[in-house]
Amino acid sequence: MEIPRPSRICSATNRELQPGEVFFSVLIEEKDEVKRLDYAAENWKGPPPEFLGWWKTTVPDSNDKKVRIAPNDILLNLFEQLSLQPENADMRYVLALLLIRRRLFRYEREEENEKGQKMLIVYAIKENATYEIPVALPDRKRLEEVQQQLSLLIVN
Repeated sequence: MEIPRPSRICSATNRELQPGEVFFSVLIEEKDEVKRLDYAAENWKGPPPEFLGWWKTTVPDSNDKKVRIAPNDILLNLFEQLSLQPENADMRYVLALLLIRRRLFRYEREEENEKGQKMLIVYAIKENATYEIPVALPDRKRLEEVQQQLSLLIVN
């Protein structure tokens, strides 16, 4: 699954989103293609029932210095380390989504295993390997912790 880049245009009004403005993005599948829709905060009514994922973000200022996340090898190493830490399954799941976005992993599908647990199936391009990752959505508080821990990997 390839996640399209932000359009910087509100899907509800066709208005250009301005630097510093809060907006929401939602991914939907349409005709076997992933489509991204961006909405200005005032036009956001929540995700449609068929959504794949959604998030809230801010239009970056063109003068802002870009933040770079750690090199790919470090992220992949962390992903492998987290496989040995079942208590961090939610962090590994979030990291897998980040690796899909960075095009290091390719989304294959979601399915239930024999225990009835939902699994995310991804293909690691560089490693030529397939991973089954338990879908472990962190709650709001834990998501903040996971984001904080992953932000430690940011390098300037």
